[in-house]
Amino acid sequence: MFKRLVFTLTILAMMAMIGFTSFLMVGALDSPSANAREEKAVVPNLGTTNMKNKRNVAILVHEGVELLDFAGPGEVFASANHRSAFQVYTVAASAAEVVSQGFVTVKPQYTFANCPPPDVVILPGGRTDIPLNDPAVISWIKQSSQKAEVVMSVCTGAFLLAKAGLLDGREATTHWSAIAALRQEAPKTTVRENRRFVDNGKVITAAGVSAGIDASLHVVDKLLGREAAEQTAHYMEYRWQPESDSEKSR
Repeated sequence: MFKRLVFTLTILAMMAMIGFTSFLMVGALDSPSANAREEKAVVPNLGTTNMKNKRNVAILVHEGVELLDFAGPGEVFASANHRSAFQVYTVAASAAEVVSQGFVTVKPQYTFANCPPPDVVILPGGRTDIPLNDPAVISWIKQSSQKAEVVMSVCTGAFLLAKAGLLDGREATTHWSAIAALRQEAPKTTVRENRRFVDNGKVITAAGVSAGIDASLHVVDKLLGREAAEQTAHYMEYRWQPESDSEKSR
């Protein structure tokens, strides 16, 4: 009698476990997992992206290019208007990798031969002597500047603009350590010091390193409006101060 009771209780317990397990399996199939819910929650809303409406931003890279000279503007344009305003890419004379700051290896996305037509051209500084001695670079700058809305240099990238003849009769600036040299190399240019950037309309020159961020935000302000520029600066947690009228008149 006792053995029969134990056997009956064992069978009932097994049936109950099978039923409970089936319930859990069905519930798991009917509802999203916790991980799925968490992943869905953290995906940021970057806005609607329409590739056809994006402006192309070509950033020239070369051996010894200054890291923040190209990374700063790259971050600004890539982030602007919830990442929907600009298509940012790197371009170089060849497809060979280049090294920035001695520790960052950059693989250019395009060469001059297959680069999409740029609406905005960014010319960073650094070992500018290398691209200055490459006729293909100067030729590409001249050609791209004809249809581009903005051609912008950062730091000693201004020397590339000067060699391409794009600073003649204009104002410009560069890194503080290269002001005298730019005055010598560009005698037809009024070189300004103690300026974060100088805007000539199409041609914009920025001072050294971090000043490229200010100039890029200024370009966003020109092309997309003040609100878009301020939102981009806020996203980057960058304390942007738009150029004042007093700075423009210096």
